[in-house]
Amino acid sequence: MGIVFRQSVKTTIVTFTGAGLGALVALVSPMLMEKAELGLINSITYLAATVQLLVMVGTSALVAVYTQRYAPDDERRKALLSIGLLVTTISSIIFAIAFLLFKGPIIGMYNTADQALISEYYHYIPFVVLFMALGNIIEHYLIANMKVAQPAFAKEIVLRLVNLSLLGFIYAGYLEFGQYIIGNVLMYIVPLTLFIFFALRVQGFGITRNLKVFTRAEYKDMLHFSWYHLLVGSTLTLLGYIDTLMIAPLDSSGLSASAVYAIAVFVTSFMFMPYRAMATASSPILNEAYINKDMSKVRDLFARAGVNIFIAGTGMFVLIAVNLDNLVAILPAGYEAVKYLVLILMLGKLADMATGLNNELISISKHYKFNFRLSALLLAAVIGLDRVFIPMYGIYGAAWVASGTLIIFNLIKMAFLYKKLNLKPFTSKTWLIPVAGAIAGLAGYLWPFLINPYIDAVTRTFVVVISYITALLLLKPSPDLNSYLAAVRKDKKLF
Repeated sequence: MGIVFRQSVKTTIVTFTGAGLGALVALVSPMLMEKAELGLINSITYLAATVQLLVMVGTSALVAVYTQRYAPDDERRKALLSIGLLVTTISSIIFAIAFLLFKGPIIGMYNTADQALISEYYHYIPFVVLFMALGNIIEHYLIANMKVAQPAFAKEIVLRLVNLSLLGFIYAGYLEFGQYIIGNVLMYIVPLTLFIFFALRVQGFGITRNLKVFTRAEYKDMLHFSWYHLLVGSTLTLLGYIDTLMIAPLDSSGLSASAVYAIAVFVTSFMFMPYRAMATASSPILNEAYINKDMSKVRDLFARAGVNIFIAGTGMFVLIAVNLDNLVAILPAGYEAVKYLVLILMLGKLADMATGLNNELISISKHYKFNFRLSALLLAAVIGLDRVFIPMYGIYGAAWVASGTLIIFNLIKMAFLYKKLNLKPFTSKTWLIPVAGAIAGLAGYLWPFLINPYIDAVTRTFVVVISYITALLLLKPSPDLNSYLAAVRKDKKLF
């Protein structure tokens, strides 16, 4: 677990650096674009992120999990990667044809005032889908080979630097909105290229035309595995994105409402970044332990990872909450609703992080079908509830539906894992984590406002971080955190 913890810290630092750049993008974009234009950009991104999972047909999960079953020089590793890339390319072409054929009915779902803007840039969406999906396949190959920080660097830092550069060109007057859209599409080629560069340095990387290395029985098994992971992946992603995607067609403000909600979703995503880093670093080792039927190790990894993720989630909840007034002060007028949307959305995210790696473990276990069934049921509930609550309560209705269903979703999965595998993400000291969070939150709340939102955010964040770390050191809820901080003090370095 020590290796996983250090990998998680390294990846988290990369992710947070990218998040800082993403924050600049989120703050600058509303100042350079109209709400409807920003809403269009966000809608394209969320739609492409959802559709890419469909065109991969579950092969990203296949590459991530099955690659570890074969030696680095085994031809079957190349065959797995080749299958993933080939299936993704063919599926992307099929999607593009269907998407263009049904352009009229799809655009007709949106507000009349937004339809002209959507129609003008509609045909760029299939390209974003293709670039995202191909990158995702190679990224999962890197993750399967324990290369976690490199793809995170490409996605979280390089991609956002490119986006910031494009926004800088808009500010300088060198680009108009239409040209920015083109640049926004093409920028996804950059991480794809970097993924290929990183993968070329991995032993055994390559593609092959020899796809007969698998038996008919193996292909049947892989097809079954990919199919269910397609269903699970697409439903889980839709659970995260469906509220944002449904706001533009259902809210009376259309794309403008989507722009406000997307800012809140982005801010909330900061809270989830440690989870992504820890889950990415832990999943290969958790998968290996499960394959080897080492349930003692699985239980240990699951519980300790759950505690560490909850620590990170609680800290992020407090940091974001105490700085929301500063955020609203920085954003242009018209984005005031972001404060309350973020608080609502973070409740669901905290419940998700508190229950640990339940989704990851179910996905690699023999019970992986349960994920699809539960996800499909909840997705149907979210769509139904959003169709009722968004027209009635707008973006607030979408936020409450998103958090409420996420809480229910994770409680059910936690109960399922406890019943089937006797696994729980909590220890006897887990309750100390919200105590530490409350101490830090109180310190941040009572801190007086200083000079301007920027200086106040820095000082308030510093107070919260120091208070939280001090409380964690005194309460000692995580042995991994204690060991890591002791090693940092001893070796005078982070890694």
